[in-house]
Amino acid sequence: MATLARATRSLLVQHWLFIALVGAGVVLRVLAWFAYQPALMFGDSFRYLSNIGKYDPGGLHPIGYELFVLTPTLAVGGLELVTALQHLAVVGSAVALYALTLRHRANRWLASVAAAPLLLDAYQIQIEQLIMSDTWQQVLLVALLWVLLGAGAPNPRRAALGGLLLGVAVMFRLVAIALVVPALCYLIIAGGAWRSWRTWPGWRTVGARTLAFGVAFGLVIAGYGWYFHAQTGQWGLTRTTANVLYGRTAVVADCTRLKLDPLTALACPEEPLGQRKRLDDYAHAQHEAAWRDRFPPGTDLYAVQRAFGRAVIAEQPLDVARAIALDFLKGFRPARTDAPGDTSVARWQFKPEYPLVDLVYSTQASREFSGRDPTAVPSLAAFLRGYQLSVGCTPGTLLGAFGVVALLAGFGLGRARRSGIRSATLLAVGMAVTILLASAAFEFSWRYQLPGIVLLPFAGVLGITALTRPGPASARE
Repeated sequence: MATLARATRSLLVQHWLFIALVGAGVVLRVLAWFAYQPALMFGDSFRYLSNIGKYDPGGLHPIGYELFVLTPTLAVGGLELVTALQHLAVVGSAVALYALTLRHRANRWLASVAAAPLLLDAYQIQIEQLIMSDTWQQVLLVALLWVLLGAGAPNPRRAALGGLLLGVAVMFRLVAIALVVPALCYLIIAGGAWRSWRTWPGWRTVGARTLAFGVAFGLVIAGYGWYFHAQTGQWGLTRTTANVLYGRTAVVADCTRLKLDPLTALACPEEPLGQRKRLDDYAHAQHEAAWRDRFPPGTDLYAVQRAFGRAVIAEQPLDVARAIALDFLKGFRPARTDAPGDTSVARWQFKPEYPLVDLVYSTQASREFSGRDPTAVPSLAAFLRGYQLSVGCTPGTLLGAFGVVALLAGFGLGRARRSGIRSATLLAVGMAVTILLASAAFEFSWRYQLPGIVLLPFAGVLGITALTRPGPASARE
């Protein structure tokens, strides 16, 4: 008993800052959980809930959230259990990030900094209280980092597990498929294996782990693609590629320059350039009767949107690239504010009462799955909103600074060259840049910036460690 007491006291003394941050994060989540019962809901929430038991992959989202989270959880509890598990999963992910950062020789203060945004950011806490898949994407990102970085350069078995995790992440949010690129790059350079690319041992090391990763990832994606074909009669992973492409290109399209057939020309926005609607409006245009009525009955609207988007990219590639780059950079603004054409940040802010948007559907879902009407505790809601709009927000400039430091260290500036953690740093920042850029290719939303809260502080802390602490004498990546 005395030994346990001493060990507990030592743990508290050594890790007091992180324990305090965890305590604060838990308190904020408990307040959010009690403030909005049984859960917060958004338009996507009802699509997830209505797909339980059907598992139709042809909708706006893949089916991972319904299959792996909602179905088993709602079999034993209500929506309040779903949100409780989401809060617990993110707190656990913060603990995992802290431990992983310590493994890479960061001091305890810096390791606490790496996990603090995930624990304390109010926008993060709000998304956990929503019936949405975003939380689990973040949890899977942390799991992927641990599998690939937790015990040095990965062997084929760990690489295969990483491929499996990434495949599952794609089943939650399709944007995760872009992470194949940084993951494969890391498997090539991890442990300095790329330096011996001219030798058979080097080829064997890199080849074995990249092949294991690719096979495991490919099996998951192929299995999902087969299921998609069996349910929809089409090969692919989603039907939303067309409307995503249309939304992105419609806001910049100069139809006077485009060579379009008469049917595709009907997709040209009616509004002149400079007066276009929000990208989000065009991305969901197929749900508006006025837009659908432009086309002859039986028209494949997805095919029309794809043809229109491709024509715009072919004729105006720089305009499209500029729009994506601007949306990517928006996430690094100091405060979370709206720019013209943005999806309003108000969607992701706590309200002083239960949100009135889609209240009828929220009431129906709450009654069906939790046996009660949705409610809010005004005093707790007001506190959370005040916290969110004051200090409870991670500045985008800070996340950008973390990213810059990580890139400098990853490419070998100063002491980082012999730190031994350059490849780990590059993986983390590469994952962040990739997923944020892929999200920006669809549209800018503060919701889509949340993976940066997981990845960029971790990458930045590794970068600071690489730049300031001497690595092992044998370190060479």
